[in-house]
Amino acid sequence: MTMTYASANGTTSASRAHSAAMSCTSKNHIALILDAILLASIIICALVSITILVSVFVAGISILVLVLLVLEYCDSPRLR
Repeated sequence: MTMTYASANGTTSASRAHSAAMSCTSKNHIALILDAILLASIIICALVSITILVSVFVAGISILVLVLLVLEYCDSPRLR
């Protein structure tokens, strides 16, 4: 009777240890996935902000070119 109790107790301990190890491994996988999602979102936000800066720069250059063309047209000798 003592052998059966010791065997059952050992099986329960081994099962708990295995469950704890699996839980730790599962938490590590979840942490890695969350880290990857966080890194991806940071990269996406950086790319979006760079895109916004480039589009503002292009819009500013376009407006500057249009203003210079209008000034050049108004300064032409035909209109004097």
